[in-house]
Amino acid sequence: MNNFFEELCSKLNIEWSDIQNNDLYSETELTRWLTLAKQQAEARHPWQFTEGRHEITSVAGQEKYDVPTHFKTGRLRYATVNDKRYTKMIFEEYMRHLEDYADSTSKIFSERNRIMYFNYNATDFGNSIVVYGQVEVTGSVSSATTSTVFTAGEPEADEAIIKLGYSYALSSDKNKEPARSRLERAEAFEILDGIWKRMQDKRHTYQTREEGGGFDRLNILRGGYYSDIRRDRF
Repeated sequence: MNNFFEELCSKLNIEWSDIQNNDLYSETELTRWLTLAKQQAEARHPWQFTEGRHEITSVAGQEKYDVPTHFKTGRLRYATVNDKRYTKMIFEEYMRHLEDYADSTSKIFSERNRIMYFNYNATDFGNSIVVYGQVEVTGSVSSATTSTVFTAGEPEADEAIIKLGYSYALSSDKNKEPARSRLERAEAFEILDGIWKRMQDKRHTYQTREEGGGFDRLNILRGGYYSDIRRDRF
């Protein structure tokens, strides 16, 4: 991948090396379009390479904790408390469960309005909470940018970013070509969606704990876990 600005300028039939003398487009506009394109590509799917980890000091008897500021809203995926896995529940189900079973020791958590809720009856809260989920990928595209979070493993996504940047340029007052803009945007999304499908197809080949058998599943009604092994299965 060449410089992102060079690629976009090529599509616009202008010279990046002479952008300061260009009467139609400015470097500021190119920066804005490419940055928007990068952000849109990153937000298109919950990419594995945009997941983050954050550790919080837990407090005994405390249920509520703020979602880490760099995490996306509603994108917490996994959590542990004192190295014990907690299962995420829909907020209403989480509240209903604790209303019905006030002494429940089920290892469950939920989130709502950027607040995390943990059932502190499940373990001794006095160590750490570790959460995993989607984070905001910060940083704009600059004239020195030659790579993104996609480049190492999924370089075709960078081509999609160029197409999205070009679509913004086409729909701007400088060009006023909404039909071509929609076409470029659709092609960019097709690339990104193809990458995501490939990732998901590969992920489905991984064996899960349930598929392997012999593991425990969370029993929300009774609290705790039950065995997945059936003694009379064979």
